[in-house]
Amino acid sequence: MGLFQLNPPVSDWRGRSVWLVGASSGIGRACAQALIAAGARVAVSARQAALLDEICAGHTALAVPCDVTDADSVRLAAERVREHQGLDWVIYCAGHYKPIRPLNDLNLPELMRHQEVNYHGALYVLDAVLPALKTQGHGHFSMVASVAGYRGLPMSLA
Repeated sequence: MGLFQLNPPVSDWRGRSVWLVGASSGIGRACAQALIAAGARVAVSARQAALLDEICAGHTALAVPCDVTDADSVRLAAERVREHQGLDWVIYCAGHYKPIRPLNDLNLPELMRHQEVNYHGALYVLDAVLPALKTQGHGHFSMVASVAGYRGLPMSLA
């Protein structure tokens, strides 16, 4: 068996299958729209089904609502996408940021929400798709990260 290449370069998106997680707004939504325009077969996921339906309106894109903080929800969404269109690319754009002032305003549930979406969610998606990508012998997994990875943002205790 040859070496598995996870992130091969792509110059033509026509017919490529892309699952975009975190597609309801921001960078994820813009990526979904650009990929649809480039001819990719796009599946979009996020919690807000109505926003996903807006992206898919008038296109062949597939809306697959899921909550990245729920491993079962992610696994079921991944299965649906694979069954519907296969997987060439998976792009993780889900993210959460809420400004939190220094320690005097500590909000543990909000701190945990950052971790659940920005870290655990990415791991749940990776866990749901990596076995299939390895079995098929090709695929691409991309994650969009925060600038906070380079330096802290104002009020970014989380």
